[in-house]
Amino acid sequence: MKRSISDNFLRQLKDGSLKTVTEHVRIDPYLDLELRGNCIMVYYRGGKILTVYENKALIGLDDKYYLSPDIERFLPSIEGIHDYFAHAKHVVDIHEASSRHSKLGEKEIQQRVVYENNLSANAKNTDYFIADIEWADNNVLGGRADVVAFRWNHMEHRKRIVQLTLIEIKQGDKAIRTDNSETSSGLKKHYKDYLDFKSDQEYINSVAKDMLLVLKQKKELGLIKGLDKLFEKEITEKDASGNKVKRLIEIEPKIEEEPDFLFLLANYHHYGTNLEVECKDLPDECKFINASYCGYGLYKDMIKTKKDLNFGSKY
Repeated sequence: MKRSISDNFLRQLKDGSLKTVTEHVRIDPYLDLELRGNCIMVYYRGGKILTVYENKALIGLDDKYYLSPDIERFLPSIEGIHDYFAHAKHVVDIHEASSRHSKLGEKEIQQRVVYENNLSANAKNTDYFIADIEWADNNVLGGRADVVAFRWNHMEHRKRIVQLTLIEIKQGDKAIRTDNSETSSGLKKHYKDYLDFKSDQEYINSVAKDMLLVLKQKKELGLIKGLDKLFEKEITEKDASGNKVKRLIEIEPKIEEEPDFLFLLANYHHYGTNLEVECKDLPDECKFINASYCGYGLYKDMIKTKKDLNFGSKY
């Protein structure tokens, strides 16, 4: 499914009647705006709280968040977007406070990964920029990923070469294991899905091109820092009087042909054995990314292969 949006929709979100939505997300570190082709979706703590269509139709919180009839429903509007966001965030907080209903753990981590690498004070220095979360394409090969990113090494920005990178996030010890059920989604299942995805180069190219446009559109909306030199280049030329003048020209970054796939294991209990057992049937080149110490900044030098995990000579 195409994720990039039309030029008209982009203008509305950047300078037009919908810019107030973009502005609120840009200054709120707990909100995340994602492009969805014919609409945009705003997330809080990993939960979708607002959908905005190009025709300016707005859809608010899902009914599942209203656990009690005592919680007042507040319909979203562009004019009252500030009050709506405050209301929606509080309703999600109430929902997540109930462990019986809470299901946003990994999705909340996805959102923190987006912020740390796209908008935080350290975003310009990380090696990955996030184009999308909860990506899925059910119409082609069933491709999906928790996070779609592009690696652009911060020490090599002049080269303007990026790599499409799919990231699967797993939280805790139990999420890693593959069991015998049809709905099992352990590490082995996700790696097999990645191999299916990369088997069609034409499909990879199509996805990469669309995701790169999403990255550019997010930059134009002010939702990503550090991409100024990726899509434009400064050149010097002479004007009619012979004076040297500088101007910016748009350029198309080069996308590496081979995509990459990373597991991000959050809050994994290092005494556990599930990772070792699950890795038994994974290839040596399978990759895991360590978040930067206690944060979620993503750096290429923090990536480990299965071999680097040093499980000994068992496998």
